[in-house]
Amino acid sequence: MSNSRTKNSILTMVTGEARQILNLLLTFASRTVFINVLGAEYLGLNGLFSNILSLLALSELGIGSAISFYLYKPLVTKDIGRIKSLMKLYKLCYRVVGGFIIVIGSCIMPLLPRLVNFEQNVPVNLYLVYFLYLLNTASSYLFFAYKQALVTANQEQYKIEKVNIAFTFVNCLGDIVILLIFRNYIAYLILKFTFSLMKNVAIAVKIDNEYPYIKDKNADRIEKKEIKVFFKDVLSIALFKVGSTLFNATDNIIISVLLGTVFVGYYSNYFLIISQIVAVISMINKSLTAGIGNVMAKESKEKQYHIFKQLDFGVFAFSLICTVCLFQLLNSFVKIWIGNQDADYVLSQASVLCFCISFYFDSTTQVLNLFREGSGNFKIGRSLQVLGGVLNIILSVVLGKHFGLTGIFAATVISKALVTVTPFVANISARVFGLSKVHLVKDYYFNFLVMLGSLGMIWILGSPFHMKGIGAFCVECLIAVIVPCIIIYAIYGRTPEMKALVARFKILMTKLFGKIGKKNED
Repeated sequence: MSNSRTKNSILTMVTGEARQILNLLLTFASRTVFINVLGAEYLGLNGLFSNILSLLALSELGIGSAISFYLYKPLVTKDIGRIKSLMKLYKLCYRVVGGFIIVIGSCIMPLLPRLVNFEQNVPVNLYLVYFLYLLNTASSYLFFAYKQALVTANQEQYKIEKVNIAFTFVNCLGDIVILLIFRNYIAYLILKFTFSLMKNVAIAVKIDNEYPYIKDKNADRIEKKEIKVFFKDVLSIALFKVGSTLFNATDNIIISVLLGTVFVGYYSNYFLIISQIVAVISMINKSLTAGIGNVMAKESKEKQYHIFKQLDFGVFAFSLICTVCLFQLLNSFVKIWIGNQDADYVLSQASVLCFCISFYFDSTTQVLNLFREGSGNFKIGRSLQVLGGVLNIILSVVLGKHFGLTGIFAATVISKALVTVTPFVANISARVFGLSKVHLVKDYYFNFLVMLGSLGMIWILGSPFHMKGIGAFCVECLIAVIVPCIIIYAIYGRTPEMKALVARFKILMTKLFGKIGKKNED
């Protein structure tokens, strides 16, 4: 099992999740200090500028995903020359992307007064703040970020997680110290940029040591014909990413322009929690990416579908529990955390419902997307993703003017449900697995109805304890975790997918504790 897909996936997953848990705890600590020292206005600037730069990062065009796909085979066959050629191309592409971000990002600077919307001016130089964000984003592309594609494609992300964990801890500690001593937003951002640069350098050195051949400058150029094919795949991925970004990176801009930048700050606390859970799910899926690529290259359609069903069910079950917990617990948690000092930090339950459903759509389609990319079907969903993103912006503006924050979040749910999710699931069913289009759609929306039913049941049981203090919050937590597990077992307990996952879990635990026992004996 030393070089198996399962072992590498587990190692990547475990180390990644350890980092995410640590990051979540430390982020809450630094965010609490940030709110107490600087306030919601600066949180709003964080969220707004992060969204703007997410749009600029579209210039990456999905090059990383395409390169990872092309790296699978040479990594398996140990074709060093091919790997060096691909990494040379990747490095060049990312240098171009970094330069593009700086140039276009600088051109946006005159528009900042129109995008930032405060009732009272914030005593900070907006142009300097934005430039520091811009520099931080571009530097990753200009320097060493491209090297991480190698460990990702080779399922060895765990090898650099120690570096990530160390910098997560030091960065958070530095944030708190800077905020408490200097109470200065610019100093805080300079520290962020410095640590980000140092982390990229440290990871690059680690990867150079693991794969010393990538330092060799004598790499053959990839032929023009192949480059054309490569960029055709990049175009398909890029269109898909454009749509995703129009969904996920425009809400804060619209909120800032329509309602005020301070509302971006209020929402950013919810986004912080949700994004950390999304990161956990993404980390799990990322650890499986290369393994899925190998499965799609080597296994039969039947075997591919069998593996997909197991992974898809596992992500669905986790997503259901997370969605229910988020809906039931978010407002109670925020009220305990910071809501008592300012009630405006607590959003309406209708808003929470909307971005929880949006979270569910995003998390439960990730496995589908992995099989899309692993099979090389980059064209699936690309046009509809863009169409849905455009519709989301239009609906967000219209509904935002009439219903405020809830309208903006509802627009995202409507656009995803009607335009992107359903056709995407249908096309994966037909073009990746060779099934009828309705086959996976029926399964997906049956699961969706189970999620909605679970959400309603837990709300009925938990509402008497909602936002009633720490003791009541603990009761809510128990209800929100235990009841969905019971529902999942009652409905899916006899399905092949759940039985297979339980069996895999038992085997892994037996091997894990068996190894621990041997070490103790030695």
